[in-house]
Amino acid sequence: MLNCKKFVIILFLFFGKVNSHWNRTRRSNTDFDVLIFTQHWPQTVCYTWKEKSTSNTCSLPKEHEWTIHGIWPSQYHKIGPQFCNKLPFNSTALEPLKEKLQEKWIDIEKGRTSYSFWQHEWDKHGTCAVVLEQLNTENKYFTKGLELLSIYDMKNILAKANIIPGQIYNKTEILNAIERQLDKRGILICQENKHTGESYIFEIRICFNKTLELINCNEVSEYPTNWIVLIIRDVLK
Repeated sequence: MLNCKKFVIILFLFFGKVNSHWNRTRRSNTDFDVLIFTQHWPQTVCYTWKEKSTSNTCSLPKEHEWTIHGIWPSQYHKIGPQFCNKLPFNSTALEPLKEKLQEKWIDIEKGRTSYSFWQHEWDKHGTCAVVLEQLNTENKYFTKGLELLSIYDMKNILAKANIIPGQIYNKTEILNAIERQLDKRGILICQENKHTGESYIFEIRICFNKTLELINCNEVSEYPTNWIVLIIRDVLK
């Protein structure tokens, strides 16, 4: 993932970057400070995937929807801990959620085996979240992700500020729109188009404390506020 450039951030892709002032005291490798709920823009994910190989194809939602990337226990100053234990992934635990997950927590990178994206998120992040009662099983972890999307769907949040795919915006407009709707500061991750130098919004991240209360992502470094961003409506060829 490349940092956004100062020129144009194409808003097909969304936001963020992870924290700049972080607690540096000695601590357990599996301890964490916040939960980062990450939604990504499928068209940008697809663009990034296709850039890796011309043979790569994508599975996209039927509509222009934000989809879930994951819930990430994180320490200040970094994404992590990760892979906290060797709890085996049990795909049958997700059977009651499978239809909804296929709609809202899609594996954009087509061609991988069934459940592989969900297993990756569970192994990497879910195994660290199990210390919280609300997230201590696969079913709870993925159910919570679906619940958070239903409440904090970035499609609805941005639409209320008339921020829509296919248009160019100042980066501050987007962050301020999120803050107006949520009363909390979010963060954004961008992906650079190496051919044009433009940047695309890739992800939007919002933060929660360990009781799942929405909080400011204050420990996250920000990009310069004068950047221009474009939300790409369709996957670039």
